[in-house]
Amino acid sequence: MHWVTFLLVGLIFTSSSIAQTVTGRVSSSTIGTEETVAYTLEISNADASDVSSLTPPSAEGLTLVSANPSRSTNMSITNGQVSRSVSYTWHYRPQQEGEAKILETSVSIGDQSFTAQPVTITVVPQSQRPARQNRRRSPFGGFSLFDDPFTDEPPPEVTPQDIFIRAAQSTGEAFLNEQITLEYTLYFRPGTSPRNSRQSDSWDAEGFWREDLELPENQTANLVVENGLQYQTVTIRRVAVFPTRAGELSIDPLNIAAEVRPPNGDPFSSFFSNSYTTVERASPTINILSKALPSGAPDGFTGAVGQFTLTSELNQTELEVGEALQLSVTVEGSGNIALVEAPQPDFPGIFEIYDPEVQVSKTTMGNVIGGRKTFTWLLIPRTNGRFDMPPIEFAFFDPSITEYVVRSSNLDPITVTGTVSPSMATASTASGFPVDDIAVLKRNPQWISATRSPLYQHLWFYALFIVPLIGLAITAIISHRIKRIETDTAWARNRKAHPLARKHLKTAKQLLKDGDPDQFYAALEQSILGFLGNRLNIFERGLTRMQLDGHLSEFGITDQQRQQLLIFLDTCDAARFAPIPPEKSLMEEHLDQAGQILSSLGHQIDSVVT
Repeated sequence: MHWVTFLLVGLIFTSSSIAQTVTGRVSSSTIGTEETVAYTLEISNADASDVSSLTPPSAEGLTLVSANPSRSTNMSITNGQVSRSVSYTWHYRPQQEGEAKILETSVSIGDQSFTAQPVTITVVPQSQRPARQNRRRSPFGGFSLFDDPFTDEPPPEVTPQDIFIRAAQSTGEAFLNEQITLEYTLYFRPGTSPRNSRQSDSWDAEGFWREDLELPENQTANLVVENGLQYQTVTIRRVAVFPTRAGELSIDPLNIAAEVRPPNGDPFSSFFSNSYTTVERASPTINILSKALPSGAPDGFTGAVGQFTLTSELNQTELEVGEALQLSVTVEGSGNIALVEAPQPDFPGIFEIYDPEVQVSKTTMGNVIGGRKTFTWLLIPRTNGRFDMPPIEFAFFDPSITEYVVRSSNLDPITVTGTVSPSMATASTASGFPVDDIAVLKRNPQWISATRSPLYQHLWFYALFIVPLIGLAITAIISHRIKRIETDTAWARNRKAHPLARKHLKTAKQLLKDGDPDQFYAALEQSILGFLGNRLNIFERGLTRMQLDGHLSEFGITDQQRQQLLIFLDTCDAARFAPIPPEKSLMEEHLDQAGQILSSLGHQIDSVVT
């Protein structure tokens, strides 16, 4: 028996290390004018001998029935830890209809003082009192303490006070593209036992980019006290949202449907009851103030918000003319990595540059969205020599310090060897006739009179003079055209604007058939940006949306057309990185819209030029 004694002493010693708490709760937050409400003060991890200065809580709108409380004790073991509690219960009777309150009360435990928060109670006419819980007789038969004299009352209803959703947000205001974490928690009274919970309709966050955060598997419900009532809580959804426009924004309520039982304090009744009813609950609307980013953004800033690092790497530093060179630039950190745009390196002019290949990997660190985005350019040198590569720069806004930050990564110089292929030169011909065409003189010629017409009387004789002139003229025109293409970049780009745009649209149409939405929207964007770059003779790859709008405005493109263009480009970007690809019918509409925008821009530019 000695081991039992040691075990009890050990358990009591273990329990003494657990923090003590004091909680006040009521039997019901809504009562009728003809009944009483029980107020229980529960003191955890303490014995009755430790409690002193215990007095009935004062009340407003309620009359204390008896100053002597009933006392109960409880002991439980959870995960090897012993928890004890002692409870004191008083009863109050309402004075009138309306709102009543049991005020804050204090109690001393040893040499420490603890306070229980006030509890609000609603007093209604007895006829409007919600139906009381319908207790069953004991399953063991016969009369027992579990019998309820009100067995003829109708079954209780599930009220919004019994189960509801609470929405919490990490902050009420944020900068554009800054993360806000939303958490939706389901509160339900013990005994309601929700099951088959599901979202009852669509949930949207207009004006936000959103990413769902994972919830832990096999969640355990937490026990809390709200306004004197005990609830179990469980997190049902956690979402990261990023505002995409400035101003007052709101997030729709989250609606769920669940099967629940009416709350019942009788354990036997709850155990044997199969009476479930379906209820629908909605969370409150969440309001958020989205703030515009401050002025003074550095050059190259494209809207990235968060905390990022930058690395860059060349696959080689020595190569030959015409050999491919790969430059990989990686942006990594916390923030909406899906919307991060590529840095715009100032490559030397000797390189032929291809659009970067993009690879994205998202990660979640706690409740923070982040990840890595790698841009890989293909560069082909067209001449030899040693060239210094400019540093790669990436600008972003850090909301934690409310400042713009520029990360920089240096590159090694590039050495290009080999010879440049010479251009094909125009061949020239020597004057005079070949020697083989001259007949050998005969020593004793016999002259014969000519019977044919002289050459000057035939038209083909004169054509021999005209054809070389025509050939020279054609050669001169072609040579002039080639020279202009090589020297007049604007004219050359303008000539190939329409063919290249049609080529990109044709590629997009094929990608639509192949079911590749990412490359489809990339081809649409390239068709429009390439067309504008060729027609306006600008380097479209290095332009932000604001810079592109400025060029179009200077060239005389109307505000309406510019706005339509920018919206379409943003639509393409959003569709490329959206977690769910657009429907095929919507992609077909975007393909038609791209053709219309190209046609409209072409007409406007032609009218300005003429």
